[in-house]
Amino acid sequence: MRRLPNGRIDPFEQVDIADNVLNEVFWTTERLKVKAFLMYGTCLGFIRDGGYIKGDNDLDIGVICRKKKMKKLIRRLMKNGFTQRGRFWRYRNNIHVYKDRILIDFYFCKSGEFYSSLEYVQYKGKKYPVPCPVKQYLSACYSNWEKKEKQVSHYYGG
Repeated sequence: MRRLPNGRIDPFEQVDIADNVLNEVFWTTERLKVKAFLMYGTCLGFIRDGGYIKGDNDLDIGVICRKKKMKKLIRRLMKNGFTQRGRFWRYRNNIHVYKDRILIDFYFCKSGEFYSSLEYVQYKGKKYPVPCPVKQYLSACYSNWEKKEKQVSHYYGG
């Protein structure tokens, strides 16, 4: 197993743990009526590969909500065993949280071009929301998203 900083584990290498964390995130956002969806590498993997991408070391989740609801979401996650390690505002409001050594990057987005409506991807019998239209979203993020090679996002460089 590949060693990651801070004892993190790669979702691709620990699928069951990553699935549990992902399901808990979506269960929590649904309960709080927060619009949440897969983004960046997580969206790419679920659409192109049918799961997590080898070497993608986090879960990328977009959410659309007001600041008050965002704080409530983070508090609820912390109450359920998630831990917060940092925050940065370089491109958009982004918060890192961890659960069971899985890193989750939350991107607080505004409803817009790809986020006004969502479509869904099937994964292990469950539906997960993704930006719409998802193929145009992936093309905007990655130059050759359909090819299985190292992808660099045009939006945030990773």
